[in-house]
Amino acid sequence: MAREKPVRYSSEQLEDFTDNFTTVLGSGGFGVVFKGVLPINGVNLAVKLLNKNWDKRVEEQFMAEVGTFGRTYHINLVRLYGFCFDPSMRALVYEYMENGSLDKILFDESREIEWEKLHDIAVQTAKGLAYLHEECERKIIHYDIKPGNVLLDKNLNPKVADFGLAKLCNREGSQATLVADGRGTPGYAAQEMWKPYPVTHKCDVYSFGILLFETGKETTFRRKFKRIATMV
Repeated sequence: MAREKPVRYSSEQLEDFTDNFTTVLGSGGFGVVFKGVLPINGVNLAVKLLNKNWDKRVEEQFMAEVGTFGRTYHINLVRLYGFCFDPSMRALVYEYMENGSLDKILFDESREIEWEKLHDIAVQTAKGLAYLHEECERKIIHYDIKPGNVLLDKNLNPKVADFGLAKLCNREGSQATLVADGRGTPGYAAQEMWKPYPVTHKCDVYSFGILLFETGKETTFRRKFKRIATMV
């Protein structure tokens, strides 16, 4: 299933998959994510139901996700199984990631993770980005790399997700024209993304660097905190 092209589902099918959208996994600025199950084989799904006020940005996100995910297959990218483009519903159907997003581990003091595993997560995330930038037929710039967009499976293997801001650019050219519309997340976005400058794939590298910094910072803080608590 993971190697098939995205399938178009009806709104009735998604209501069936999600038990009428009962279990919420999370939410964001563009919509709510529900847990679902594919009846034919019992595969778990994550169904992102986009907001019904389908303004230009929501439509752009939908088209960016389908347009980029439909071109990719890599072990460190979340797989898009399908989508819904009905008059009453816009939705995206992804593979289900059991451990949620990386930020829930980094910023939750009650959850522990070994330094070696964090290193492995960083390396695998970098491999996913390298695939987008160097191995696709057309280069894909993600534009929103951050811990919240790195999801973890049951074995804590990472996969880059949320391609709603992504853009394709030709391999012959290294730049993509980007309007200064506040694209990206403050604190993670490179400065040029907030100004009317040409933007390259290096903006993803900058954001990945911030992700690495936060990973190391949080781990160091926890180790110091545990040592202090032990002394007390």
